[in-house]
Amino acid sequence: MGNRAVITTAPYGANKVGIYVHWNGGRASVEGFLRAAKELGYRTPGGDPSYAFARLAQAIGLYFGAADDCSVGVNRVGDLDTDNSDNGTYLIGKDWEIVGRKFFDGREEIDEAKTAAIAARIVAITRAAQAASDNYVEAVNA
Repeated sequence: MGNRAVITTAPYGANKVGIYVHWNGGRASVEGFLRAAKELGYRTPGGDPSYAFARLAQAIGLYFGAADDCSVGVNRVGDLDTDNSDNGTYLIGKDWEIVGRKFFDGREEIDEAKTAAIAARIVAITRAAQAASDNYVEAVNA
């Protein structure tokens, strides 16, 4: 049991890249993931979906933590659990916004405080990881 969702680009297509989340698939969480990607300046799905989704998967993975190895996956949409009885599939527009849903007929989870907290956590963790990486590179090259 989880709170599953798939995230992909609009329009829906089985051969597109998708990200599966086993936990935190509610709208407030997904909006937090997308807000963080936008704030961090990641390439947009409208510009380059393969790079955009690679970085979004990285951000979501950082949110879940290094010890969690089963909360996020990347695959062809047709190979993911899109009709998952939880949150279905989010369709993302060109600038990190949710523009549609498939396989979802439940109640939307709108929680601005949760969305903001998730985005802030991802941004903070990402910036800390970048600083640690920069410090390591400087030490190795010294």
